[in-house]
Amino acid sequence: MKLNRSRLNWGVFFIVLGAVPLAYHQGSVSLSTLADAWRLWPLVLVGIGLGLVLSRTPAYFVGGLVVAACLGLVLGSLFAVGPQLGCGHPSGAASTISRDGGFEGAGHVELDLQCGRANVTTSPDSQWHVRASNTGRNDPDVISSAGSLVVRSGNRDDWWVDRGDENWDVALPSAQSIGLTVSIDAGDAHLNLGGANLSSANFSLNAGSLHADLTGARVGSLTVSTNVGASSLILDGNSTVSGTISTNVGSLELCAPSQLGLHLESSESLASSNFASAGLVRVGNAWQTPGYETAASKANFTVSTSVGSLTLNPAGGCK
Repeated sequence: MKLNRSRLNWGVFFIVLGAVPLAYHQGSVSLSTLADAWRLWPLVLVGIGLGLVLSRTPAYFVGGLVVAACLGLVLGSLFAVGPQLGCGHPSGAASTISRDGGFEGAGHVELDLQCGRANVTTSPDSQWHVRASNTGRNDPDVISSAGSLVVRSGNRDDWWVDRGDENWDVALPSAQSIGLTVSIDAGDAHLNLGGANLSSANFSLNAGSLHADLTGARVGSLTVSTNVGASSLILDGNSTVSGTISTNVGSLELCAPSQLGLHLESSESLASSNFASAGLVRVGNAWQTPGYETAASKANFTVSTSVGSLTLNPAGGCK
């Protein structure tokens, strides 16, 4: 049997890419071990050298396997523990800030987190609330007005020294219409926005993880961008939404209830999806749920996946 070198290398890459986060979350490998995985990058050079030396032998494919396995290990480690990489954790008591306020009519909220964790929910009253702690003396900037709220990580130019352990708890009012923009860089965000009235929602993840639960929320337009990370998105079945979903070197899990009419204009490059096995049918260049035309609520997305995966309604739900 003749080996397809390109497919063999990609196969090894994706196997290692998925196996490393799985092993970490199962407790089989420690965080400290994966945090040092990037130090193995010289193996890429070793693999290239082996490929040149063995190019005219039956073992010609070994160099490519070394490169594929090394890249899968490094990127898989980033997927697993990305929120902790590049973030200093100096000792000492955490400083905490608290801010409260409200909007006069519709509001715009921008959350820009670097190196940390954020928990975003809806508030029980008509005001917004921000509680944030940091162990590196880098309190976030909180800028507010009658129509906007901006929360940004402090000391944004200092990525690698004394970033500190940053934690945000943000609660947003559900009475007013809100345009929400969330940007996470090397962080971990959990958004539980039941009851929110979002005129637009834009979620951008760069190295880390994002979980957005929109059950019970009203959303006009939705944009989700995942770059070198893992995102999960739970949609509500009682409101119509449209937008774009893009994944580059990462994974996205999408959970949608059966009553929601789903229409996905999808393009893939070195990527995988489970649309057919999840029950969607092919209609022209798109995938959609059976009975889409008669659904009371619909979700229409342009989906782009490059070197990654999109899983619709995974077993066990979106986590």
